[in-house]
This record gives sequence, C-alpha cells and structure tokens, in this order.
Amino acid sequence: MSVKAIIKAVDEYAVHDGPGARALVFLKGCTLQCKWCQNPELIKFEPQIWFHKALCKGCGKCRDVCPVDAINLEEDIKRIDKEKCLGVECSKCVEVCPHNALQVVGYEITAEELWRELAKYKCFYQGSGGGITLTGGDPLHLPDFSAEVLELCKKDNIHTAIETSLYGSYKNLWKIAEHCDLILTDIKHMDSEKHKEGTGVPNELILENFKRLNEDFRGEIVVRVPLIPGYNDDEENICKTAEFIAPLERIKGIDLLPFNVFPIAKYEALGINWVYKGVQKQSDEHLNRLYEIVKSYKTHCTIGGMW
Repeated sequence: MSVKAIIKAVDEYAVHDGPGARALVFLKGCTLQCKWCQNPELIKFEPQIWFHKALCKGCGKCRDVCPVDAINLEEDIKRIDKEKCLGVECSKCVEVCPHNALQVVGYEITAEELWRELAKYKCFYQGSGGGITLTGGDPLHLPDFSAEVLELCKKDNIHTAIETSLYGSYKNLWKIAEHCDLILTDIKHMDSEKHKEGTGVPNELILENFKRLNEDFRGEIVVRVPLIPGYNDDEENICKTAEFIAPLERIKGIDLLPFNVFPIAKYEALGINWVYKGVQKQSDEHLNRLYEIVKSYKTHCTIGGMW
C-alpha cells in the first residue's frame, strides 16, 4: 500500500530550487524549530487552520458558528484562540467563511497519487531540463513517503531533487538520497550551541551527514546559507562554513541567501508574533564581503541562489 503524508500544495510551474521548470512539493513536517523559518505553516506535520486578515470583511459568520467561542473579531493576529479551537476536525469556521480568509493548510495524499499528478507534466519538465523538488517542511522527516515518490519519478525519467536540513539518521537520508539527482541543503551555523539556539537542535549530526553524503552520493549537492542578521551572518561563521565545505568534492557550491522579510504575513496568519518582525536584510556591501570570503576558499558562490 502506498505511503501517505500531509502536504500543503504542489507548485507545478516553478523555476527555482533546481534546474529548469520544476514542480515543488511542499511537505508538512519538520523537527527543527528555526526562529526565522520561511514557511512556518510547514513545521507541524498535521493540517492547521490559518487566518488571512487582508481577506476578512468582518462579517462574523465564523464567530457565530464556532461551537467553543474561539473566534475574536477584535483581534487580527490572535483571531483564533488556539487553546479553545477544536482544529481541522471541526473546521466549521472555514466552511462558512465567504471570503476564504480562514483556510485549512495541508491535505493527505499517497505517494502514488502525488506521482500520478506530477507525471502529467513530465514532458514539460523533461523538455526544460527540469523535474521535481520535494521541499517543506523536510522530506527527511517523512522518509518512506519521500523515497516512494522519488523512486516512482526516477523510474519515469523525471529529474529529482530534495531540500533538506540533513537532520536525521543516515539510514533514512540514504533511503531518499539514492533516488535523487540533486540535494539542496543548508548550514545554519558552524557553532553547535548557536545552531541549537536558533533551530532547537545541535549540528553534529548534520555535519556528519554532509561528510557521509560527500563519500556516497553521486549527484550534485548545493549548500545554502540563510543569512540571519545578528545570528550567522558574521565573517567568522562564514569563514568556518567555507572552510568546512571546501574539501567536500561533491558540493557544487554555496548559495548565500539574504534575509527574507516576507514571511511576516505567514506568521500573522498562524497567530504567531514573529521574533524577526521589523528586521531588514543585509546591505549589499555586507553581502559582497561574505561572498568574497567564500570565493577565497576556491568555492563557487552565489548571492541569492543558483536557481
């Protein structure tokens, strides 16, 4: 029987996170708790309800139908009282909202169902040199589902990629990686204590998995460094990152990713006060300094990503 998982969506016409035109599959579920996460709605493994205040007209239908009085029309960010809310098992507020301001994020699908959906576009992907990328969330935290989807796609001659933190057992990582042409991963901090401070987990397992993949994997690996102001965007950390990556022959290069201010709307939709609200991305001057540091280690580098 085909393995099931919860996904948020499939973007069939993406041009990033891998070469060519691609389908991006957004899986729900990640065991890291990155404070700057760009997709906070994908951290939890189960479906969630979120609220988009820009779509709300204040009609009050959601409040009227809620059986536990969990809706407060006077609140924007904390519109839903999560302590009272019965969750997606109820979803009465979602059903009656005429403006789509309340939505369920996530739905169940089998690996085979997902593959059949992706296979509809394979000529398009193959013609552009593209394929599919499993992202999230983290495919590594749904190893059986991810492996089945990737294996089916590879048998269908579709280029495969994953975006992963590498935080998980090597057994599960290899179960997925053996069906991949490309692995996109990141190093958030070289200091383990700082890594744990920002993500909730230390980095020893991640760095060990980097080394083992470098020995075993025959596809391409691209390292991404999400640059978080005041956390990991100092010259010392970038030096240590480049020093670690430089000897690893399978690494195609390092992408320095400037801080992204746009996730604020997602945090508000989930009723979360984002700790990075108001923080601005790095200056071009600072980004260029970090770029030159990486290049000094004879490592290919981009600002913003290869794709």
